[in-house]
Amino acid sequence: MIHDVAWETARLHAYELGTLVRERIPYEELVPLSRASGRTLARDVTALQGIPHYASSAMDGWAVAGSGPWTIQPRAAQDDPHAASDTLGDHQARAILTGGALPHGCTAVVRSEAASEYDGVLSAPEPRWGADIRPAEREAKAGDVLLAAGTVLTPPRLAVIAASGRDDVHAVISPRVGLVLSGREVVTSGVPLPGQVRDSFSEFLPPVLTAWGAAEATPFVQRIGDDLASTLRAIETTDAQIILSTGGTGHSDHDFLRKAAEDLGARILVPSVAMRPGHPAFLAQLPDDRVIVGLPGNPLAAFMAALTILQPLLDGVLARSFTEPRQIRVGERFTALPGRVRLVPAGLSTEDTAGNSHHELRVISREHTGPAMLRGLGDADGVMVIPPEGTEPGDSVRWLELPW
Repeated sequence: MIHDVAWETARLHAYELGTLVRERIPYEELVPLSRASGRTLARDVTALQGIPHYASSAMDGWAVAGSGPWTIQPRAAQDDPHAASDTLGDHQARAILTGGALPHGCTAVVRSEAASEYDGVLSAPEPRWGADIRPAEREAKAGDVLLAAGTVLTPPRLAVIAASGRDDVHAVISPRVGLVLSGREVVTSGVPLPGQVRDSFSEFLPPVLTAWGAAEATPFVQRIGDDLASTLRAIETTDAQIILSTGGTGHSDHDFLRKAAEDLGARILVPSVAMRPGHPAFLAQLPDDRVIVGLPGNPLAAFMAALTILQPLLDGVLARSFTEPRQIRVGERFTALPGRVRLVPAGLSTEDTAGNSHHELRVISREHTGPAMLRGLGDADGVMVIPPEGTEPGDSVRWLELPW
């Protein structure tokens, strides 16, 4: 008899398996910043020099030394207006642009709009010492850790790395994931006839995998029928380190993924999950350390299973930290569902279902959230996890972020 694994335990098992897989495959590669967005740092990134590495002006205006009025010192026509110039003596000034290096002796910057000049003399209200000066090393000192290993590289983080003077980073090698899409009834284009189902997974899963840090295996997508031979062949012929299969995870005579995994000697870590939708999902490890993630054939159920198993698995492989869902207040009542959590696409609102306004955001379930439906997910801000005992308005629930 197959025993359901608790939702929290399934997530943890998946993450722990990911960390074990990481120990058995190549770990890192040097990647140029232009191709590093979304990748995970394999090493700490430190500042090569101070940021900023020189004191500069925060405004267009005048670099001044001491108290005014100031005698204006000309800059040579060929000089770079951002480069450092010669020393300013007391009561002297020189024009400067935003970001320009301060001349030696500069005590403040006077903004252009605050100053007037006449006959080579600059006048302005007395600036405070250090006014509109950006000190050197204000953001970081040389050797400071800017980003820690395990950090996911976003565009602002890449900009920080570039500002430090680096051109590339050591990134964790992304695991190769291959899709195995089963079902003779699935059609890949056009309007499906009665008894047919239009494929949605091939449009849905690839960008999700990219967002979660995976790379494409060869072949990336395999379409198979509902039979054991094609299921075995798909698993054996891919170079994927993680095989992600949709459908065939049940226990009927037309479901073959579990049988294929058993025939290949797989170790079943999660036979099913105490959740709805997505209960038939499972997680297995082959003798060669490759991993099989079985998702149900219904689209919403498949995504909820992917959130539960695949995302923590990838986080483990990519040496990212295990993330506990944050808490948020629910705006409606859910009856109890003993023994199972419910994953529900939801939107953020300042009102509950009774129309009461609140100062803090609450989550309200979307419509069209059956296991085979996607409209509710398409309109959701995230996914709330309803505990088996149900909820009352105002209760705290766990909140899962979406990868888009």
